[in-house]
Amino acid sequence: MIMDQIDREFINFYQRVGKAYGMDSLTSTIVARLFIEPGEVSIKELAEETGYSLASVSNKVRQLEPSGFIVKRTKPGTRKIYVRADKDVLRVAIGQLIRTQAGEIQPVITEIPHMIEHYRNEDLSEVQQKKIEILKRYHKDMLKLDILLEEMISKLENMNQEN
Repeated sequence: MIMDQIDREFINFYQRVGKAYGMDSLTSTIVARLFIEPGEVSIKELAEETGYSLASVSNKVRQLEPSGFIVKRTKPGTRKIYVRADKDVLRVAIGQLIRTQAGEIQPVITEIPHMIEHYRNEDLSEVQQKKIEILKRYHKDMLKLDILLEEMISKLENMNQEN
């Protein structure tokens, strides 16, 4: 598969956007290339197009896959691995928010109160008391963030149903 002018322009655009978020060149190139591609591309083709090694491209794809943005599969009867981007940006965003909630926010909400409670009746130094206050603030902020994420998820789901 040969990249055309549209591919190159979008990849250049996305490299600038990705750089603003700390994305390296290979990651932003893969994301952009897969997003602009109507179908799927083999990892080997991606490596050839980008000039990066097959191992580097494979590793980046493996890192990007948990985001839900990249879908990887093999075709029956072949060992070739193909990838495509999920073009439903709202669904991908919803998935990322849900993963953030489950992986970061919920553990704080459930575990930090136990830490705080454990030291409730302890004779703490001034520094330790400040640390407990930091944990309390952290917990309080995460509760607020959880509410905000719930609202965002709900709004995004509604928007996605309207499409």
